[in-house]
Amino acid sequence: MSYLKELGFEEETIKNLENNIPKLAIKQLEENKDTVTANINNLRELGVTNYVDAFVKFYNMFLIDTKMFDDIFSKYDREDLISKLEKNVAIMEYL
Repeated sequence: MSYLKELGFEEETIKNLENNIPKLAIKQLEENKDTVTANINNLRELGVTNYVDAFVKFYNMFLIDTKMFDDIFSKYDREDLISKLEKNVAIMEYL
């Protein structure tokens, strides 16, 4: 999952992910790195500064189709969404 380093993830965060998530999930994240990268970049472009925290907590969500991922976030007011995610990234579970 070294590609995450290019997206602003620290080496320690990547190692923690590799040690704490199921091997099948790691395999899926590797096999779908283009989708994962696009979805992370989507959050970054929205202005979400704690996208690393979002990924660590909800890595499976970043495997969904890029269009669907974008649709999830685009239905909310951008500033309100960013504010809520920065206060509590756990709200991603309910989007």
